[in-house]
Amino acid sequence: MDHPAAPTELTAKTRQQIADVFAALTPLSTTTAAQGAGFEPQFGWIATMGVHWVDLARMTKSAQSTLKSPDNLMFSRINGRDSLVGAAYAYLTTAGDTAVPPLFDNHPAWHEHENLAPPGQTLVMLHVWFVPSPDGPFAGTNPNLPFWAAGLDAPDAVKMRDAAFNARVRRAALAIAEATDSTSIFPRLGGRPALQPLLAPKRDSVRTVIAELLAAQKASDAARWDRAAERAAVLWDSIYDAYLTTARTPEVRARIEHQAKMLLGQHEH
Repeated sequence: MDHPAAPTELTAKTRQQIADVFAALTPLSTTTAAQGAGFEPQFGWIATMGVHWVDLARMTKSAQSTLKSPDNLMFSRINGRDSLVGAAYAYLTTAGDTAVPPLFDNHPAWHEHENLAPPGQTLVMLHVWFVPSPDGPFAGTNPNLPFWAAGLDAPDAVKMRDAAFNARVRRAALAIAEATDSTSIFPRLGGRPALQPLLAPKRDSVRTVIAELLAAQKASDAARWDRAAERAAVLWDSIYDAYLTTARTPEVRARIEHQAKMLLGQHEH
């Protein structure tokens, strides 16, 4: 999708539905409780989505009619602890199946993960965020998560309506994620020997920028924060180039490009 996206104004019923889902999941607001209820972590921490804790038994299309029983719980680190930041509904279906369950009054758009499904099928998913998200509660990604994971406040929500600021923050978020959890972007690529000498100094530079962002935040210095965010965005561009230049095949390069666009929220995934 293009940014900045203007979230659709939620109906009162939708707002109440989100509150109801959050209330229903309050007993599962820790990873220990989630695991005890049959949820297991999948994929690790994804920079702008968190960790998906999944109950595979619930992942059927018929089960998606149950609003208060999502099959995915999304956790991410806030204030130093794993926090329930959202939930998701997901199921496998035949590729091309466009009929999705009408869970919420606003009828938000579901998205697909064809790469996570067997041939001829697709994984259909809908996220709902319980924490602030610049694209609204049903966005596929949330760029605030890496900032919180690094101990920072979320970027200014009003300034996120500006296209240039928005794009810069999203790139900065991925750079911050690289320094916060080096396996969060491309877990299969980051450990390659050819990449290590390229990525290590860049990640060190991002850690320096995180400290600068924190200092700017404490000083309430918006201009200083913006300069640091720009530095982080430029570092992400450099990190991304390192991933691309070490891709061994055109297919791997294409997957890197697709994943980066997905994490940046540049298209539905």
